[in-house]
Amino acid sequence: MTQHRWIAVVLTLVGAAVSQSAFAFRCDGGLVTEGDSKVSVRAKCGVPTWTDTWREETIELPDTDFERSLVRINERWVYNPGPTKLLRIVTFRDGRVSAIETGGRGFSAIPGTRRCDVNSFALGVTSAEVAAKCGEPDSVERRYETISERIPGGRRKVSVSIEEWTFNLGPSRFIRMLTFRNGELVETKTGERGFPH
Repeated sequence: MTQHRWIAVVLTLVGAAVSQSAFAFRCDGGLVTEGDSKVSVRAKCGVPTWTDTWREETIELPDTDFERSLVRINERWVYNPGPTKLLRIVTFRDGRVSAIETGGRGFSAIPGTRRCDVNSFALGVTSAEVAAKCGEPDSVERRYETISERIPGGRRKVSVSIEEWTFNLGPSRFIRMLTFRNGELVETKTGERGFPH
């Protein structure tokens, strides 16, 4: 085998390994890859730490006699392997893995703790991370918003789940409100001074 051919083979193998790691992760039960079913992922990795769900509706040939609507349910599963590893975020579309992402550092889940620093959360963190570090919020307000956009041959409507979490951190701190869209933090606000529980 010539040196050029040997280098090409090595580069191909390295490229395959890199692309696999970008679209897969390993659990104790095996490798999770795009296209896996929810049943398969649960068998390999167990029950997720947190889940979020939202709808997406696509309307083809709108405002015609041939209008057709397709509703899809999307889910996001967050796996927390602990503080020495990174979170794994698995998104499902039509019951199959459509995306695998790496989140922030995992954490030791201590339910009900009130020593969280709300200012430390970057926009885009999952509601799972906030709940694990700060406990359940004192109040949750839920609503749904539909976003419509034109696509070739029709339009798509995405139902966005919006949750507003309120934390009363006690009389020595201010109340904090966190807004999540489909399970991702998009806004934080400061309210009045907290009060005793």
